[in-house]
Order: sequence, then C-alpha cells, then structure tokens
Amino acid sequence: MEKSCAATCDSSNHNHNELSRKALFAGLATVLTGIGLSALGATAAEAATKYKVALASKIPVGSAKVFTVGGKSVLITQPRAGVFRAFKNQCTHQGAPLGSQKLLNGKLVCNQHGANFNASNGAVVGGPAQTSLTKYTATKSGNYIYVTI
Repeated sequence: MEKSCAATCDSSNHNHNELSRKALFAGLATVLTGIGLSALGATAAEAATKYKVALASKIPVGSAKVFTVGGKSVLITQPRAGVFRAFKNQCTHQGAPLGSQKLLNGKLVCNQHGANFNASNGAVVGGPAQTSLTKYTATKSGNYIYVTI
C-alpha cells in the first residue's frame, strides 16, 4: 500500500502521481456544475417563450377564452378588471377541455363532471378534480395579452 504525504514531502519511496481527494472533488464539482448549468439553461430557454395572444378586449371581465398558444390550448381568464391569468385548457380530473365560458362567482367549471377551479390561481375549489390547473404567465402590455409558456 502506498503512503500519502503532504506537499512538502521529499521522500522518493512512494508515488506522487496520485490524485488527492481534494483535487478529485474539485474536478467532479466542476463537471457536475457544467452539466447542471447546461441543463438548466436549456430548460430556461424553453420555458421563457413569450407569445402575443390577443387584444385584452377579447377577454371580458368575468370570462375565460380559449386560444392556441405555441401549439397548446390555453385558457385565459380575466377574473377582475385588469387581472389576466392563463392556464392549460384541461381539467385535471379526466383531461376534458374547460372551454370558453363565463366565470361563475370567480370560478371555472368543467362541463364534463363539474369540477370547479379558482379563476385567479387555478386551485381546485370543488371536486371531483383534486389537482390545480397548470398555470402559465399572462401579462398585459399595451392593449395585448402575452402568455409565457
């Protein structure tokens, strides 16, 4: 078995070409960081696609309208004046589309089995669904609504 030594060792009876634990962990950390940053960067680039969807006037207060955004069916609501929210147009109970509709006391209602969702945050407020709606970012700039998917 070879001996390990400090950097000041002047012995010639063992091998100085061994990799220290510190050097091993430093190299491993560099590789893992590089891989992690690459994966995160690609995910962030995908997630940061902003689409110009519609004139804000096309989504009246107290309603929800369906639009195709980036190839996905998206439901945009205006639960209160000037507040816009975007969700995947799919009930989390059995996947039925929620569709364009008038909000019922601030709620989206699935026509298939009656699940209710809060139109401001997508939370379930009445079953049979048990999972909140998938949210997207909706913003108003000028007269238009933009959705980031």
